[in-house]
Amino acid sequence: MSSTSALAPTAAQLIRQSLVWESAVGWTPECLAEGPSMLQRFHASGFSFVSLTIGADWDRPEPALRHFARQRRWLELQPDLRVVESVQDVRRAKVDGKLGVGFHLQGAGPLGHEPALLAFWYRLGVRWIIPAYNTRNPLGDGCHEPGDAGLSMLGRAFVTEANRVGMMLDISHAGIRTSLDIIDHSSKPVICSHSNARAIKQHERNITDEQIRALASRDGVIGVNSIGAFVAEDNSSGVAGLVRHIDHIAQLVGPQHVGLGLDVVFYQDFMTQLYDASPLMAQRGYPRPPWADVKPEALPELVEALMRRGYDKDAIIGVLGENFLRVAAANWRPGAAH
Repeated sequence: MSSTSALAPTAAQLIRQSLVWESAVGWTPECLAEGPSMLQRFHASGFSFVSLTIGADWDRPEPALRHFARQRRWLELQPDLRVVESVQDVRRAKVDGKLGVGFHLQGAGPLGHEPALLAFWYRLGVRWIIPAYNTRNPLGDGCHEPGDAGLSMLGRAFVTEANRVGMMLDISHAGIRTSLDIIDHSSKPVICSHSNARAIKQHERNITDEQIRALASRDGVIGVNSIGAFVAEDNSSGVAGLVRHIDHIAQLVGPQHVGLGLDVVFYQDFMTQLYDASPLMAQRGYPRPPWADVKPEALPELVEALMRRGYDKDAIIGVLGENFLRVAAANWRPGAAH
């Protein structure tokens, strides 16, 4: 990092020059009422690419596939959007003034936890997957499982197959041992798409310095999450809190391992219903919604805060999107999986 100079670009200029990547936008059926307007807000705020959570661990294959097919068709018909499947597609969408849209799965439920279905979902356009989400599944433990067991034999086969077909692996929501096993077993760089530093905010959904170092040692990237429960002790959010997490990770392993996973909660009513239906969330340290977060319109403020901290142009461009693109290029195959 180096201090900014009088010749340094403004935040607005830097955003225009950069490919801005957001790695976590809810797009399961429960999130869709305000989804289209949120995509417009991301685009208008200077974001170049968003990845949609098209399925989660509680989804089963057939309904998840039906939902994905309907949503992909709708997205392909929108004039300001571009469904993307490669790094080149992401870059072309920005050049053409479109918002690039990709897909990921938070949990392997839509695959029935079957490694053989990874190639199938990759061909359909899904480009990364969280193997284990919050609780235990046949592949491994989520971050809230008290036993913190690692990857199962099936989970290891899943990681190997994901590497083969080009599916990027994501350790957000995974247990500590499971995430370390994924990093160790993967032959490709791994991401943590929307998690924060546990050293800053003690929460089971945040990741430890050990996890951060392990992921960075294999050239991975952590997308910082703006949900207040993961940002600050009082569950508040804001750019200042987000930058604390960015700075912690950057000081620990370098800014080339940081990105954005704001995880904006535009479906607060659904989260409130979920929270009230079960005591699990309160037991695991979540406040009752509505949850604080950082909206896409705060992007200039975030860039200005990084500039004031002394991050140079290249470091900021990396955080905004190039770091995630580097890892995507190391994972995604140029053509369909086979």
